[in-house]
Parts: sequence; C-alpha cells; structure tokens
Amino acid sequence: MLDALINQVKDCSETKRQKFADQVSKHFTDRAHLNRPEEISTFNNLLDGVYDELDTDARETLSKRLASLDAVSPDLAFKLANDEAQVAAQMLRQTRVLSDDQLISIAETKGQEHLLALSKREYISPSLSRKLIEKGNAKVKESIAVNIGADISKEEIEELIKSLPSELGNKIRHLRKSTEDLIQELFRDMSDIMTGAELVKRESRIDIKQWLTGIRQGHVTLNKAISQIALEKNLYDLASLLSVVTGINRSYVANLMVRYDSTGISVLCRAMGVHDGEYSAICKARCAHLKFPSTTGNKWVTNYHVLDPADAKRMMDVLRAKLKAANKTVKDRPNEFASSRVTG
Repeated sequence: MLDALINQVKDCSETKRQKFADQVSKHFTDRAHLNRPEEISTFNNLLDGVYDELDTDARETLSKRLASLDAVSPDLAFKLANDEAQVAAQMLRQTRVLSDDQLISIAETKGQEHLLALSKREYISPSLSRKLIEKGNAKVKESIAVNIGADISKEEIEELIKSLPSELGNKIRHLRKSTEDLIQELFRDMSDIMTGAELVKRESRIDIKQWLTGIRQGHVTLNKAISQIALEKNLYDLASLLSVVTGINRSYVANLMVRYDSTGISVLCRAMGVHDGEYSAICKARCAHLKFPSTTGNKWVTNYHVLDPADAKRMMDVLRAKLKAANKTVKDRPNEFASSRVTG
C-alpha cells in the first residue's frame, strides 16, 4: 500500500510532489514527539520514497525541517547530508542521527562547503575533527579552531592557531581553556564538592507532567513553567524540568542544583534560552535552599548576563557528549526538545 502511494506521488506533477513532501514533513515534525514507531516509520518511508523526485529547494526545506529531529531515519538523514551543499548544510550541522563513521565518510568524499558545515557542529568528535583538519581549507580550519565543541588536542589547537591573527589566537586559547576548566569542574566527584541538602519531592500547584505536556503542545513556554515552579521554590521539579529539556539525567541536574556554585545550572539554563528574569527566580530558590544570602544570587545573575547563549549551548553539548562517552547520566534527548531552545 505504501509503495503504491509512493508510485502514485511520483507520477504526479512536480508541484504536487513538492506539496506532498512539504505536508508529510510538517506532520512528521509536529508528531515525532508522540514516539509512535509505526507512524515514524511511515513518515520516513514516504519521504525517502519520493526524495529523488524532489527539486533542490524542496530538498533544502526538508533538510532544514528534519535536521534536528531524532526520529528521522539514518538512511534519509544520510541522503540529505550527502546531497549538494545547499541541501546538506543544515543536516550536517545539526543531526545527531548519523554515526561518526558516516560523517567521516562524507568528509572524505565531499567538498569544502560540506566540510565547513561539519566544522560548525555543536560537538565534533576527535576522529571527525582530525579528518576535517586533514581535508579542510583555511576557512574550515579556522572554523574548527573557534568551535569549542570540537574535541581536539592542545597540540592540534596550537597548530591551527599559527595561521590565525594573534588576537584571535589568544581569544581561542582563553575560550578553550575556560571550557576545559568548566568541564573538568562539572566532572568532579560529588564527594569532593560542597553541596546543600538533597532535593526532596513535594507537592506542587501544577504537576511537572502537566507543565511538560503544555510545553510540548505549545500552550506554555519553558520560561513560564520555570517562573511558576521557581516561585514555589520547588527545586526538585526545576531539576526534573531541566533534565527533560536538556536530555541530561535528573540526578545529575539535581546535583548541579544543590552545588554551592552556579556554573552548571547557568550553562544549562542559558543553553535552553532561559530568560534573565526566570534565571534570577531560580537563583532566589537556590539561595533559600542553600541558606545563602540574596547577594550570592545577585552575583550569579550578574555572571549569567555575560554568558553567551551560543557558548553555553556548545558547552552543554560537550558536557553531554563527554558524559555519554563516560557512560554517565545521559539519556537520548526527547524529540520535541531536540531542536535547540523551547522558550518564548
């Protein structure tokens, strides 16, 4: 039946084929969070089946729409990532569906525009980084150097920096050093860190599941949920909410919440687009739990003002990748929150 439908679409006019693909991909992105395997398989098969009949603009639209979707099949993702640069760019930058080996094979066979797109990924493994450095031109190498999500050695960084202006080189050294220090700090054993009392689940005005449903359905923003939960000083539910939207295990996020510093929580919040006002509310709730004076929370908020969202996003993805590599407290990020920030 599915094959018959695909063949029927192929026989349609070009305009109707584009419209069909557009409608299917919209439904796919809207419904992927329901995580229904049969439905997801149907969406993937339909788009895969008509892919070769679509023009460049339609394929580019498809790539932009599906790039951040974890439910897209590896076969379809690879087709998009292996297409001409105009189509492939967004998929190469964002997808988490393709394996390192697949990304490296694309780097091996494609041109500099594909390599440049790969160099802008939020996390780049050591093996893919080395391939990009080996095959890339000066523009690609500079992009790798400034991308703190690229997992490369100090020796490789220094080699890349040689060809860059000294001011930019110094900025890259500082940025990478601060990122390394942050990751090391966030990986410290909890027994070596000063923390407050463990978080305890308690009654709340609105259950966390209701907040998540509202966010998924677009009835409420992440910031609105945080504002209300923080007002109730319910750090347990705040940790649960941040865990779901970042894809990092709740126990790890809860540990960050009760640490005496603000580094980890500030990175997760900025990466997910939490506004300054809502972050301030979190700080007030944390200070109350940790029995800190309000001036401490004010300092945390001041530091949050200067934390760049793009840097925070990259730091979070580096943290996620390293936690996953260490087989620690990382889960697959839910599809509905996979495409960057869920705010408003």
